[in-house]
Amino acid sequence: MAKITAAIEQATGVAPKFDTGGGTSDARFIAKYCPVAEFGLVGATMHQADECVPVEQLRVLAQAYGSIIKNFTA
Repeated sequence: MAKITAAIEQATGVAPKFDTGGGTSDARFIAKYCPVAEFGLVGATMHQADECVPVEQLRVLAQAYGSIIKNFTA
């Protein structure tokens, strides 16, 4: 988890919270059997017909995912 934490902090400036209990994510079930990492955008229109997010948030998310991949392949 340290590699994922470092990548997220580097991209967003925010330390991630380790929790799978705050929603309807399937990760809350998987976490009983193995480590999970759930990271993505959250917004007022999530999972609605007209779901949308600001482009800048997508850029930051892509940067974080790229850093995670680099950390695991280095």
